[in-house]
Order: sequence, then structure tokens, then C-alpha cells
Amino acid sequence: MALVLYDIFWSHFCEKARFCLDLKRLPYTLVRVNPFTRCQVIDLGARGDVPVLRDGDRVIVGSDAIAAHLEETHPDRPLLPRDPKARAEVLALEKKCDQWLGPDARRVAYQVALENPAILLGTILWPRPPKRWLNGVMLRLVEPRLRRKFRINPKELQESRDRLGDLLPELQTRVARAGFLVGDRITLADITAISLMDPLEIVPEFVRDPGLLPLFSWKRGLAGMHGRRQRTPWLSGDPPVGYPRLGTERA
Repeated sequence: MALVLYDIFWSHFCEKARFCLDLKRLPYTLVRVNPFTRCQVIDLGARGDVPVLRDGDRVIVGSDAIAAHLEETHPDRPLLPRDPKARAEVLALEKKCDQWLGPDARRVAYQVALENPAILLGTILWPRPPKRWLNGVMLRLVEPRLRRKFRINPKELQESRDRLGDLLPELQTRVARAGFLVGDRITLADITAISLMDPLEIVPEFVRDPGLLPLFSWKRGLAGMHGRRQRTPWLSGDPPVGYPRLGTERA
């Protein structure tokens, strides 16, 4: 059966699903979801969340469920170790990153992007005239919705910063041992951390922290080795504009 992935191209959870599919070298078709209406996935019976994978008659919602489905139905090039203890460790790290790293990175990154709208060009803002002239109006309409949906407010932003301040050094300690979060090869834990860390590339307080340099270097190195698209780090100067696309990305 043909695999069809419904995604929003700048979503880090969607990148996690794409990474899993690509690591297993599975052919699939990408359907770009309208980020405002989500009509493509709502028509499948999903609530509007992405990513969504259609595998024949089955509809699988969420990057964690997609990874589990792929591991069950396409066991070659495994995402999980065979050893039960290592397998449990990978799944626990995936769950922790899905629960905290993904939402917290998204929250603090959106705060930075809303303060520096050039970062949003090509995603929720138009990159070229004449539509670009409407970006001020678009931002005034979209910003309140984003803040409500992702709970971007002072209290929860600080809680996210605190959790990231604990979690990122923990991940760094793990990768310092053998270059991977668990074991001696890439697993679902690495895929999850690499994908969900990506929004932090535009958050100066984390990406410019000298203490986290080894972790970000590891993330970029392993992602680059596997041909992943990555955000441009905001290390100095003006904020990076837009979100880069890979030349080899499926249209």
C-alpha cells in the first residue's frame, strides 16, 4: 500500500515523522496541509492535528503513533534496539521529548518569531510582494490565535525555559558518552531529539549558550549526515529569514 504523509513543512513533529520514513527508506507521498484550515486531515476524520499518515485504509495520527506503526509494519532498518532494556530506554526518552521538548521548544521559538516576524516569512507570512504587503494585517490576525493555541504567555514561557534548562544538559550528557542517546547507533530517541530541538536554533538564550554548544553541534552533525533540513542558527546579527527548504524535498 502507498504511504501518504500529511504535514505542515515547518512543524518539528512532522519532521520527526519524515525522518522516520526516510531512515527506513520508505517511499511516500507528501500532502501539504493548510496550516489555518487543516481541511486535508479533517477530511480524513482526524481532529486537525499533524502529522497524519495514511497507510491504505489506516489513518495514523501523531509522530509517536506513526513511528510505532512503521516499526511494526516495516521492521527493516529498525528505529528501536532489540535489547528490551535499551528499547524501553529509547521509548522513555521519546515520550519525554514528545511531552516536554517539543511543546517547550515550539513555545519559546514562537515567542522569538513573533517578536522578529522576518523569521516567519515563507511559513505563516508571505515572502514576496504583493501579498507580503499584507503581512502586518496577517500577523495581527494570527498572533492571538497562536498565543492561545500554544499557550504562549509569560508564566508558561518561563516554565518552558526552566524545563529546557534541565532537559537539554541531560541530553548533552547522554550524547557525550557514545555519540547517540542510547546505544551505539541512531534510534528513535535521536530522531525525536534532533527533530524537536530544531526550533531552538532561533532562540538566542539556548543556541548561543556556550554550555550547550556540544549538544547543538551533535544535533546539526547527525541531522546533516542524514540529509535533514535544519533551521539556520541565530548566532549573531539579524534573525534568519524564513525557514529553509531542501532542494531534494518532495513537493
